[in-house]
Amino acid sequence: MDVKREKYRRIRGAMLKFLAKAHPGTIDSRVLYYLLDDVRYTMTEDEFLSHVIYLSELGYMRIERREATGVEVTMYVITPQGLNLLDGFVADVGVDVRF
Repeated sequence: MDVKREKYRRIRGAMLKFLAKAHPGTIDSRVLYYLLDDVRYTMTEDEFLSHVIYLSELGYMRIERREATGVEVTMYVITPQGLNLLDGFVADVGVDVRF
């Protein structure tokens, strides 16, 4: 087993689980980053963005950008396809949903 790959799979699963808890709402990008840090999935911002891009390109989460009073905030929301992955209706070897 490749430890780095397994860690990435678990991080992605954890991200989707956090987003599912907020469904149908969104989670601020910084909040999601710190939630992962709280469960000891500490990583650089570049690593975090890599996971976000992976999950969004596969359609498991959506990125929304909002602006208020000149401040842009990035929000994430789980998609129906992401919920199906968590519920076991579909499978992806790159995401461990057993978190």
